[in-house]
Amino acid sequence: MQHTREILTFQFGTYANYVGAHFWNQQEANFVYDNDSNVPEEQLPHNDVLYREGLNDQKQTTYTPRLLSVDLLGTLRHLPIVGELYGNFLQLANEQNADEVQKAKDSAEQNQLSTPGGLDVRMQPPVELSEYQQDLLKGAVNIESKDYNLAQNCSSWADYLYARYHPRTLNVLQGMQRQTDVQVLGTQVAGVELWQSSSFNEDFCDRIRLYAEECDGLQGFQLLFDIDDGFSGLATKCLEHLNDEYSRASYVLPLHYPRNISYAQADPRTAHSIRVVNSVLSYYHLTEQATMFTPLSTLETIWRNTTLQSRRMTGLHWQPDNLYQSSAVLAAYLDTVTLGYRLRQTPETLLRFCERVSPAGRKMTAAGLSLPLGMEQEQDLIDFLDGADNGSLLSQLTPGCEPGNSHVVQSVVARGIPYSRLKRPVDQAGPQLRMSAYKCESVSQMLQLYYQCAYHGSVTHAASTPLPLNTKLPFPYELFDTRIAADGFKLQSEAEREQDKRVGCAPALAAVQNSSKLGTHLDTLHGQTHRVQLAKLQSYTQSGFEQDEYDTALDKLLEFRDNYEDSQYL
Repeated sequence: MQHTREILTFQFGTYANYVGAHFWNQQEANFVYDNDSNVPEEQLPHNDVLYREGLNDQKQTTYTPRLLSVDLLGTLRHLPIVGELYGNFLQLANEQNADEVQKAKDSAEQNQLSTPGGLDVRMQPPVELSEYQQDLLKGAVNIESKDYNLAQNCSSWADYLYARYHPRTLNVLQGMQRQTDVQVLGTQVAGVELWQSSSFNEDFCDRIRLYAEECDGLQGFQLLFDIDDGFSGLATKCLEHLNDEYSRASYVLPLHYPRNISYAQADPRTAHSIRVVNSVLSYYHLTEQATMFTPLSTLETIWRNTTLQSRRMTGLHWQPDNLYQSSAVLAAYLDTVTLGYRLRQTPETLLRFCERVSPAGRKMTAAGLSLPLGMEQEQDLIDFLDGADNGSLLSQLTPGCEPGNSHVVQSVVARGIPYSRLKRPVDQAGPQLRMSAYKCESVSQMLQLYYQCAYHGSVTHAASTPLPLNTKLPFPYELFDTRIAADGFKLQSEAEREQDKRVGCAPALAAVQNSSKLGTHLDTLHGQTHRVQLAKLQSYTQSGFEQDEYDTALDKLLEFRDNYEDSQYL
């Protein structure tokens, strides 16, 4: 009997939970009921890899993410910390009066959601529900025409979360209230100290153990964390614990905020130094502990990006510092690139996925995404790739990284391209018959051949599924250019999408890449350390952090940089 190869996911920090909310919304948007999908079963995600089945107190079956999330007070908004599926909890809309509350209690008891007399109504501190969440409670979400304006009105990831979590999932840092202008948990060492406190460590490690014990074949961990603040310390210590206790593969994604965050009693120069030190210490620990890590950001550069210049993608536009919009782009990447080891009949594992792209100790990789893909309506993939400019299909989501098009090791996943769009039948093929790619019988084969020709001396592993990225609400559909059709393909000529039409799904291409050119990313980080005077960073010195510890991290980072010399290739 073949066991499910489960993965446990971690989200440390507010921005990580923004990305995570979009990611889990995407998973549930891809759930298939009664085989109502046009996608072959073997090319659908194996949801049990990331989800767990359980029973609540009323013996009702639940299906929730295998997830542990850590965030600050104030970020949960209306969400109860125990989730909404277990216990005697009933979410009420704001305008419900006493009679309606009593009806809700009676209904809950009649439907065995609560034992008679067991439902106690307690008024939580008033939190204004977002309009989307209000409609979600009523079962009246209008994904086709209503504008919830989440980009402007969203104040937390909870405002657009559709997925429902297990009671074990949410962990809030008591005594640390989220502030919009200052990062409360500011430094990497503050996060380390928090991990070492018994008030956090014992309960959190117990939650990890309970998840692990439920698994038949735990294959590893996905870990997202905010690298610019103290959540980086929590994440790296957690990773150390996972290695000590479970010895499984780990794919780690450090997330850089799309804005310059502030720290307590720190001017802009000091804040920059804190960000650099946080990154140095995090990278050092990741090179020691992670199987593979991929820094992510929608910014072109980090550490000293005063203009907040954002990456650009053809056909996609977002506000550079908007957490709701920018996190959706990163979540689209994460969902797409990890499909390679999450499809139902794939032989790929998390460990093989990581080791394939990180040879010779090159644990740091780069992220590339094309969303939307750029194919025109009625255009075949063979013609689209034939007209591509020297392999430049992807936009980079790892700041300061350009892997180039030679001596690259990469894993590529394409989605949303049906087999019918691969090439024309023989009697209609015309010029396509003269192309070598015409012999390819799948999207993944054609991509493999394309990169073999476009990337000199490179190794590419390609996978594909006809399942497109779901871009309906609560995904920020407004990101798409008017020249993108409702199915996510590019309109021909200068045509524009009708104003009342929204992009409901889109094809996408995502890749995790490695090459010697990624060394420039580490060079940039090391170059910023020359401006850091650790002795003047009170948030570090007051915690007892020593200069020797910082110097050791820098030395180890330089040793890690040597892996990206050409002589170390493969």
